[in-house]
Amino acid sequence: MAFLFGSILKGNTSMVKMAKVGLAGLLISFLGALPFGTLNLTAFDISATQGLEAAYGFALAVVLVELAVVRLTLFGSEKLQFGERAIQYLLPLGILLLMYLSITSFLDASNVVGASSKAEILPQIKSTFVLGLLLSALNPLQVPFWFTWNKVLEGKGILESSKSHHLFYLMGIGLGTMVALGVFILAGKYIFNNYDQYNRMTNILMGTIYLGFSFYLMFLLIKKRINYKIQ
Repeated sequence: MAFLFGSILKGNTSMVKMAKVGLAGLLISFLGALPFGTLNLTAFDISATQGLEAAYGFALAVVLVELAVVRLTLFGSEKLQFGERAIQYLLPLGILLLMYLSITSFLDASNVVGASSKAEILPQIKSTFVLGLLLSALNPLQVPFWFTWNKVLEGKGILESSKSHHLFYLMGIGLGTMVALGVFILAGKYIFNNYDQYNRMTNILMGTIYLGFSFYLMFLLIKKRINYKIQ
């Protein structure tokens, strides 16, 4: 009887721990996806111009890439040496993609009448799902973001090195990001009803945001190169 009670108590404790790590992943990803950035504003733009299906396809791609990145970071930088190498390759590619999106947004604002999506303007990117994969995969900021949070949760004893903990952690992260992007998607679809009237303004805004983030990534790249030379 004592053994049975002990097993039940141990099982309940284990479930509480897994629920706790899942909730931690959900909150981190949800709050991390709320500040204005290229991903959530692009989801908003696609929802306003192409509808919910295309926007959720974009969001699904973003979540899949994020989960893959988090899964890799869980192996640890010592095993894969993933962090620094990934950033070195992702920064230049991310800069090029954001600048290209910025240019097409400005061209769309000056040449096209009526609503049109960034995914339709880019001849190489016909699908919003593919656009989501590219924008998420070429975002180097999520690599150090998740490395840091993994270490914090491990240090507090919330995240343990086990398959069950990793599974609940990833499930929480995926749900949190999808809910956060869903806020912007629903806002684009149901709040911004007169998108056609503001098409030129929003394209200029999106182009400016893409350009601003490309300059920020360029600053990070130059800073890393300078630090490398000093070392």
